[in-house]
Amino acid sequence: MIKLRIDVDYPYPSRLKSFIYTALNSKKQRKGYLKNSKIIAKMINESPKEIRAYWFFTPFTVPNQELLGMLNPDRHEVALHIATKPYEELEHLEKVTKRKVNYYTVHGTARLLARVIWRRKLNQAVVPIPTGFPLQSFYVYPTLGLDFIAHTCSVEAAIRQAEESIAKGEVLHIHPEWLFQRGTFNHRGPYYEVLKEILQVDKDLEALVIKKKSFFQNS
Repeated sequence: MIKLRIDVDYPYPSRLKSFIYTALNSKKQRKGYLKNSKIIAKMINESPKEIRAYWFFTPFTVPNQELLGMLNPDRHEVALHIATKPYEELEHLEKVTKRKVNYYTVHGTARLLARVIWRRKLNQAVVPIPTGFPLQSFYVYPTLGLDFIAHTCSVEAAIRQAEESIAKGEVLHIHPEWLFQRGTFNHRGPYYEVLKEILQVDKDLEALVIKKKSFFQNS
């Protein structure tokens, strides 16, 4: 079985657009909302492989009805990517999705600017988890950062490492924002070609690739 951990950190393919709306504490769903996540969900659903995908959502990336309709419980599980308030965010995610949440991860903010954007204390890289919090940590499962190795390796080498990781029962860890983009400060992505080969998706999804447009035209 292929196991995927998908941390949906930001709502839009454009990091700048996502940063601005996150900093403004705006949860309004605009054009292009969760577009990369929908592409990944489509790839998973079309794959002939046995797959279990764990989707970790923040308060700014709660799945809308379109994406939620793609997340069939047979292959997909909704989980919590904690931003600042564990209990409040858990309650909201379960209310919106009408699904039982079992796992959590914590959104990291290693850089000072990220802590400002996410309204963290300046000395707080991660949010402490309260004693007795009812969800199970997903960090206990060994993972391979697929978007990281896609940045550092050739497509062929990344596929080989991923397949070796799958054979060992490890989880492949990805972030939708790096599906097509190559990070500069964040050494991640693009991993679309790697994921496409791993999932053995025959249908070419290139038509869904996000075209580089200006900030307000990004779709």
